[in-house]
Formats: sequence, structure tokens, C-alpha cells
Amino acid sequence: MRFLPIIALLVCAAFAADVSFEGTLEADYGNYLEKDFKVNNAANHDLRLKMNVDMDEKVRAVVGVASKSIVPGSGEFSRIRDRYGATPIGSDSNRWVPFVFDGISVEWTVSRGLTFIFGDLFYSFGSFNYYYWRNPDYHAAVLPTQGLRGVGVRLGDDGYVYLGASDANDKSGRFAASYTFVMPGLNQVNNKFTFAPMLDFIKGGGRSHRYTFGVDANYSRSYTDFNYAIRGIYGLHPSHGNYVNTFTVEPSFNYKSFSLAGTGYWAVLSDSEDDAPVTLDDTYSTDEKLIYVEPAFAFNKRFSMGLGFEWHKPETDDWFLIAPTGYLYPTAGVDLSFWISYAITEGHNNPGFGISSSVKF
Repeated sequence: MRFLPIIALLVCAAFAADVSFEGTLEADYGNYLEKDFKVNNAANHDLRLKMNVDMDEKVRAVVGVASKSIVPGSGEFSRIRDRYGATPIGSDSNRWVPFVFDGISVEWTVSRGLTFIFGDLFYSFGSFNYYYWRNPDYHAAVLPTQGLRGVGVRLGDDGYVYLGASDANDKSGRFAASYTFVMPGLNQVNNKFTFAPMLDFIKGGGRSHRYTFGVDANYSRSYTDFNYAIRGIYGLHPSHGNYVNTFTVEPSFNYKSFSLAGTGYWAVLSDSEDDAPVTLDDTYSTDEKLIYVEPAFAFNKRFSMGLGFEWHKPETDDWFLIAPTGYLYPTAGVDLSFWISYAITEGHNNPGFGISSSVKF
């Protein structure tokens, strides 16, 4: 019975206008071996669906629903390929959660590069390419996924301006804007440089800092067999009378069947003059410093193998991770990864293995 209202909505919409669906599914199984090789099985999922109701060629209504597994005892959503944010197998009440409402909006496309939006608006600043932090709902170089209900203007695929009531609490308002600029002379098929300034301002509570500023710059160059790209992200927000600065560099290149990708992240967390120091609670990552490098080799278009090396430095002792991974691409929009991980930490080490999947439709 819990799905009856959704089914009724879909049926009514199907008779009223052109209806299309899109969505993403992230799901995995992990076996994390704890001390003395105690087995800790986990299965997480993150399913999001959008129904697009096109009233005509310019006006569209969008309705979203989502189903996400939950970490027992915390009430937080579980995270794909995360040892400490996992939902145990056998925890049915946390794994098989019902669909919940995930936003609604009305879009009016005035011209090719201009769309007005009313409803639930979502955005994030500086989403990582690093696989462990790839979901911006939990981690981001500057600002993770934020939500508001209000009005917005989308400027093609290059930028947006949003204004409305923040979903942080019932007393706050929010303004967010971002636009991607292309450097003149560097907007070619094989050579491109873009940079996107980002600004988020919140008033009335909901978090410890009122504003966040960031810049996301990307440069890429393509040749016949050799291609490379480098991405730099800078973020800034105040905290306890001081400023938190975050820096991220994500280089990548490939030569024929060989590729190399990496992420370097560090946060400048200096103590303030007040009694409250600036800590990792003031950033949107679990590390003060991170270095990740993964060389990979593609045997064909459907299968490749990589070997990830990682160094993590949280506020406490640093630790290392080695992660051999096989990547399988059965068809467009479907990725499967078969991974083994070995975490070298203070005390006992933590091996694990599993399968992760990503589907976009």
C-alpha cells in the first residue's frame, strides 16, 4: 500500500502528457574482515528515480523519489564501498527501506540557454572524482549537496542562480550561484580550459558558517593516442573567527590502453583565537590530507584493471590503503567493479573485498 500513491500519480501523468523516466542505481556488496578475521558482510544501495512530465516542448514537471539503505543505530544513509557507513546483510528494516519523496519542480525553457525553475533545487560545489568520495551527498571539496525550495534560473549547462528557503530549518534562506567560464582561445575540440566560481550564502541558521566560496578549474588536452587533464579546486568558508581553506588537485592522463588518475586533497585547519579550534567537523571530508593514485590498463572496451594506492591523514594517526580493482562495462550506462582492499592502520590491518555497481538510465 505504501507505493499506491506513487503508482496512481504515474498512471494519471501517463494519460495527461508525455512521460519519461530517468534514474541512477548505486549498489554494492562488501565483506569487511575485522580483527581476528571476523566477517562483517554489508549490502548498500542508493536508488533515485525521476519522472519527467512534458506538458509541451518548453514546460516540464519533474518528480523525484529515492530509496536508500540506512546504517543501523545512526539513522544516516549508508555509503557505497564504505566500511564504516555500511548496512549489514540481515538488517531488513534498514536495507529494504520504502521510497520517499525526493523533490518536485516545474521548468520553463524560454530559450536554448535559459530555463526558469520553481520548486526543489539541489546543487553541490566541487564533487570529487576519487571513487571513495564520489557521492557529493556526503563528501565535497567545497560544499556537499544542498537543497532549497524557491526559484532559479539555469543558464544552459554553464551555470545557475538559485534563491529560496533552505531545507536546513524553517528560519533560514539561501542564495547560490555558479557559472562556468571558458577561456578565450582555449575552447577547441582538443584543447580546453574552464573555470567556475561558486558562491553559497545562507542566513537564519542551519550551519556554523554563513557563506562558502569556491573555484573549480579544469584544463584538458587531447592528441591521437595521448590525452591528459588536470583539475584544481579551491574552497573557503569562515569558522570560529578563522577561515577554512581546502585545496584539491585531480590529474589524469591516458596513453593508448594505459591510464593514470589521482586525487590530492588537503585542508588548512589552523586554530583560531577563540576557545573552539577549527577541526575536520568544519570540512566536508573525513581526512585533513589525502593522496590517491590509481594506474590502470584497459584490455578492451569492456574490461580494465587498476591498482589504487592511498594515503589518508585524518586528525589522528594516518593510514594507508591498497585496492586492486577490476572494472567491467557490460553496456552503456552500466559499470561493475570487483575490488579487494587492504587497509594498513595502527594496530590490526583491515582487509576486505566486494562488488560495486553503478547504473544510469
